[in-house]
Amino acid sequence: MESMFFIVLACGVTLILILLSLLKKYNDLRDTLATLETENNSMEMKKDAYEAEIGSLSERIAEYTKEYMLLERSLAESRQAENERVLEKERYKYMSFVEYLLSKGHIDNEDVAKAEAYKKRNISSMGVAEVLVLFNRISGESMKQYREEFRTATGQ
Repeated sequence: MESMFFIVLACGVTLILILLSLLKKYNDLRDTLATLETENNSMEMKKDAYEAEIGSLSERIAEYTKEYMLLERSLAESRQAENERVLEKERYKYMSFVEYLLSKGHIDNEDVAKAEAYKKRNISSMGVAEVLVLFNRISGESMKQYREEFRTATGQ
């Protein structure tokens, strides 16, 4: 009977050792799980922060895209205006001053005809523009301004 007691005692001690070993493994796993949960929470917070940053960056990208589009439009308009200036200059390049005045609407064909008729009648060496000033069709000051515009437009 005594041997039975020792066998039961040995089994009990073995069982206690096994339970202690399992308890230690359980505690280790619980600690690992707690660590993983903490890391997971930290990663979730980082993920939320990154998502917020991505949202902010997306808004900035949208703003920059809008600014870029406005700049592109402005550049296109500027290029178009420059092309129009070049075309206008090219158009006026071979134009006489009287043709320029006609194209700008400062005078009309009737004014030119009257000035030409005056020149023929009076055998005048004055140009049509000077006759128009003489007739007070265009003031001398305006004529100076138009001549300057003509020089600028034609590059003459």
